[in-house]
Amino acid sequence: MSAAPSGRLRGELGLADVVAQAASGVGPIYSAIVFVPLVTVGASGFGAGGAVPLCILIAAFLLMAVARVFAGFARQVRTPGSLYDYLKLSLGRRAGTVFGLLFYACAIAAFVNGTLTFGGLAATMADHLTGHVLPWWLGALGGLALVALSVSRGITMAVHLQLAISVVSIGAVGLFSAWVLVQSPHLPAVAQAGLLPSAQGHGLAGVMMGLSFAFFMYGGFEGAASLAEECRNPTRAIPRAMILTIWVNAAFYLLTAFAALAGFGADAGRLGGQEMPLLALAADPRYGGPAIEGILMTMTLADVLAMITAGSIAIARGLLCLARDGVLPAAFARTSNGRGVPVLPNLVLLGGTAALVAVIRIAMGPIPGQESYMGWFIWIGTFASLNLLIAWCATCIGGFVMGRRPGGSGEMRFCAAIGTVATLAVIGVTLGLLEGSERLVPLVSVLLALVGWWAMRPARS
Repeated sequence: MSAAPSGRLRGELGLADVVAQAASGVGPIYSAIVFVPLVTVGASGFGAGGAVPLCILIAAFLLMAVARVFAGFARQVRTPGSLYDYLKLSLGRRAGTVFGLLFYACAIAAFVNGTLTFGGLAATMADHLTGHVLPWWLGALGGLALVALSVSRGITMAVHLQLAISVVSIGAVGLFSAWVLVQSPHLPAVAQAGLLPSAQGHGLAGVMMGLSFAFFMYGGFEGAASLAEECRNPTRAIPRAMILTIWVNAAFYLLTAFAALAGFGADAGRLGGQEMPLLALAADPRYGGPAIEGILMTMTLADVLAMITAGSIAIARGLLCLARDGVLPAAFARTSNGRGVPVLPNLVLLGGTAALVAVIRIAMGPIPGQESYMGWFIWIGTFASLNLLIAWCATCIGGFVMGRRPGGSGEMRFCAAIGTVATLAVIGVTLGLLEGSERLVPLVSVLLALVGWWAMRPARS
């Protein structure tokens, strides 16, 4: 396949815009609400217990090493291909293509799950506010329509919308969490035990299990690199945005985790039994009520919308980069003349996701709420999580290679070594947790890798 002509991405984005893309890709409100109970109870009740804050802090330090590797690459690469371009630079075009395909497959899977989540939350919120059941698939299609409207108006409008959502939602949930801490009589006990491995859990082993879930609370920070071509000073703004996103989210997660523990009486068992603990506390008259619960549900829904918007931005630019290198057809590299929007990548992503929503609806029947898609959701989420870890690990290996080259830095080698060991450990734990049809996920990843390896084989003379 011949090299594709490149379309022009247009934008004059600054640091705040890039931070908005990275932070929205993480989805801090959704992560704080959903992952805290998973870190607490882990798999089958084996988790960190009350030491959730300790898990969040350890994950932040380990992923800071990964983020510094990404930042080191971002100082040298000004193209929007993110991990694909980084590995192409460090490990060669073939390895870059293989892991790039895995990375963007994982990003697409996360986008699909984000869309399903938006539909489920919209259905729950409609039932809560009006008493009428909104079909989940209708909410999911509505979310896709909002994403399409946002990205079609150009990158500046999209990231400004993300920035507004991030500031308002983090502010609102942060204030509520602080209020819970002030009102709870259990704050002293929580503050004392929250950073101890033995806090109502399984000791250090439980912390390690919880850590495997805490890692995913930061996934998406690397999305800042997708704006390299639309940023005024990418080699400065993108590294700062990645690192800042990790620390800001760590502080926010610590606040919400301590609040959740304090709100449930420093009882890790009660906390772990909640599907969305902060929303449960918001409904409690001691801390909130129906109005506060409605506000937090709205903030969560807005956060998920910002998250899938950030995902669509990163995926579209990744597909465009693959097309520029001839991995995908040339049509994927074309952009609109007016706003520099990747047209075909967005159409394929949004249209394909809408088609999948229709398939799930037809296959599972007209059951309202989340029940009808949870089997799909868990499998797709497992695929996204495993391949994100593989992508991070590959990038760290590439960073170590770059660090050993002439002019390479010792800091790059050190951070890459820590990131490689940490991601390999979490990959091992994740593989050990697979059950049923989830055991097919590694096989699908291997098949995708083989396709990428075969597609980039040297041409015969």
